[in-house]
Amino acid sequence: MINDNILQFPILYANHSRMGQVAVGWGGHKTVGNECKALGIKKALITTTGLRGTGIVEEIQSILNYHDVSTEIFNKVTSNPKDHQIMAAYEVYKAAQCDGVVSVGGGSSHDCGKGVRVVAANNGEHVTNFMGSTDPDWQKKAAKFKPCSAPQIAVNTTTGTGAENSMGAACTDTTTKVKRMAIVPNVCPQLAINDPLLARCQPPRIAAQTSWDAFTHAFELYVSPIQSDYSLALAYRSIKLIAENLREFVYNRMNAEACKSIVWASTLSGGFGLNSGGGIGIVHGLMHGLSAMYDSHHGLVNAAFTIPGERYNQSACPERFAEMAQAMGVDTRGMTKVEASDAWFEEVERMLADLNFETGNLSQQFGLRKEDIPHIIKEQYEGGFMTQGNPRSYNYDEVVALFESQL
Repeated sequence: MINDNILQFPILYANHSRMGQVAVGWGGHKTVGNECKALGIKKALITTTGLRGTGIVEEIQSILNYHDVSTEIFNKVTSNPKDHQIMAAYEVYKAAQCDGVVSVGGGSSHDCGKGVRVVAANNGEHVTNFMGSTDPDWQKKAAKFKPCSAPQIAVNTTTGTGAENSMGAACTDTTTKVKRMAIVPNVCPQLAINDPLLARCQPPRIAAQTSWDAFTHAFELYVSPIQSDYSLALAYRSIKLIAENLREFVYNRMNAEACKSIVWASTLSGGFGLNSGGGIGIVHGLMHGLSAMYDSHHGLVNAAFTIPGERYNQSACPERFAEMAQAMGVDTRGMTKVEASDAWFEEVERMLADLNFETGNLSQQFGLRKEDIPHIIKEQYEGGFMTQGNPRSYNYDEVVALFESQL
């Protein structure tokens, strides 16, 4: 007789078949014209923050036009893309009769482009109607969503979010002050171009902040109870690459090897890792909420909450932190499991200091108010999917106390 005792998370799905292609390499952005033609894009909406002073948007537009791809530009995207920005971009897309999207920038630009495609596929319905939650009513509604049909190419210029190859469009609902994913079939861009030539154009502070988001994906994937051998392998490699190369990349982006390594680390943990049966937890769960409330840079708030968030989790899986210490180059031979896990925190604190990040002090750094904490926990962390991805079981009072300790 088959033993049908069910364990926690018994089946994990790696959704590689739903991912788009990913191109990583020097000069990859120069292929964007041919790639648009291959996807049948004749008029592309370029979604971007503008990337002023870099010349990147102008170069992408020039390449597209040279290959007979007409363009329309929406350059009003901001950090933590807002619902009204996505809807405004959709109106431009519709009025210009575009048939595809080329997003140029970081996660905000890519998520805006994905959001436009979600709205376009569903008759102009407001983007917030597609934001995923644990509410059973949303699950029923999601079955009626129409899949995205317009193609998208994501030309990545940062090294953090993995939005260029993920299966949701992050969107800030400016009414409820919640940041969640618009989840519709086929929302992942058909092609992500990760070109180190563009990544090295980041100013030092942005390079550090976006790369810390990649690091946060990696360590949260590694300690999550929602994991697969795919996600663990990808996260471990990402942690190693970041530990070995992030400082050099931030302070000397002309170092070709460091630049390429951080681009790979971002791709491994953000898109591939999250799509490979892995989950993320309390750092992303609470910091998404802080970003939505105060419009703070996502990578920066992640850095501020890394140590307290993972200290909270340490006792639930010390062996995972010990393994991550090894990935960061610590010789853990002769250490106990707990000692080795402590070594990970020591390495991370050193890296935070080297990159001039401050831990905690969330009120002064970002404006966090004590009265907003229940909303962030209830609506963002509890209302999303990230309590399930955290190694320590969810307890509201404990999380309140943790969050308040970082004010």
